[in-house]
Amino acid sequence: MGLFVESSQPSLPLLGAVEGLDKAAHFLAFGVLGLLVYGLSFTLTPKTAIPLFSMPLLIAILSGIIEESYQMFVPGRTASLLDLLADVCGAACAIVLANCITFVIRVNKQTSAKR
Repeated sequence: MGLFVESSQPSLPLLGAVEGLDKAAHFLAFGVLGLLVYGLSFTLTPKTAIPLFSMPLLIAILSGIIEESYQMFVPGRTASLLDLLADVCGAACAIVLANCITFVIRVNKQTSAKR
C-alpha cells in the first residue's frame, strides 16, 4: 500500500538530482517487499528454501507492474521499464539472500542437533 501512496506523490527533487538514486530507491523498496513476502510465505509453508521463481517473486513482479502502470495516470509521474527492472532485481536479490540465510540457519541447527 505504501508503494502506491508514494507513487501518487510528485517525484522528490533529490531523486532526479543524483544519478541512479531513483533506481536504487526502487531496488531497495522492492527488496524490502520481497523480504516481507518471503517471510510471509515461509511462515505459511516452512521449507528448506523457497524457489526464486515462486509466489514471493511473482507477487513482487506483479506489484511492480501495477505500480508502474499506475504511474502512467498520475500527473507528473511516468512509467519506466528500467524502474520495473530495478523492482524485479531488488525483489530477486532479497529472495536469494533470504534463501541463503535460511539455508545457513537450517544447516547450523542440524549440526547443533547432531552433537
